[in-house]
Amino acid sequence: MRQFLFNRSAGRAILIASALIVVLALAGAAYIWVTGAPASGSSGKLSVATLPPNPNAITFTIDPSGTEAKFTMTEVHFGQNATVVGTTNQVSGQIQIDSQHPDQSRVGVIKIDLSTLATDDEFRNRTMRSRILETSDPANQYATFAPKTITGLPTSAAIGQQLNFQITGDLTIHQVTRSVTFDVTATAVSDSTLTGTANATIKYADYNIAIPDVPNVSNVSDTVQLELDFTAKK
Repeated sequence: MRQFLFNRSAGRAILIASALIVVLALAGAAYIWVTGAPASGSSGKLSVATLPPNPNAITFTIDPSGTEAKFTMTEVHFGQNATVVGTTNQVSGQIQIDSQHPDQSRVGVIKIDLSTLATDDEFRNRTMRSRILETSDPANQYATFAPKTITGLPTSAAIGQQLNFQITGDLTIHQVTRSVTFDVTATAVSDSTLTGTANATIKYADYNIAIPDVPNVSNVSDTVQLELDFTAKK
């Protein structure tokens, strides 16, 4: 009975952690998506902002090999409606789950390297990096997200159960911070792996980001759809 209760508590903690990670990562994705860093950006492993050790908690770390941050927006290209999609797997972050007291779980800083975001057009990538995102400035290279509140989580959950909820937090893009809410679906696949997806829509102008006029492109949407598909492991 004790082990069963522990597993239920751990499962709930993992699911909550999954939610937080997915939203944080997604928020970072939102930043990347809006600014549009180039395909040939910085190289090397993205640093992880580690949390202080906690003997009562399990620490999960985002796994870039199983994570993708994505943005989607529309434009008219050569007179034809087109959908622009940008992606990157350079997402980092940690979360600590307290299996006995899930409400005391902690989430570290989630960071995304915007200079690695890529679309299907190298010219667009260069424009996003140099004229929109300005990733050559270290202050603009990364996006961060800090969660504040979670709504819609059940009082208990089990490993393998899919949860749907919302997370609200501070999204920092281009040195501007605003509150954003993400719709999240998360699942604790096992006691060592979390997976999930988070979605939100933002206006890039809210982050002092402007899309320049370029030949053959018009009617660029003023909103961006953000999505994060993530995997985090113990």
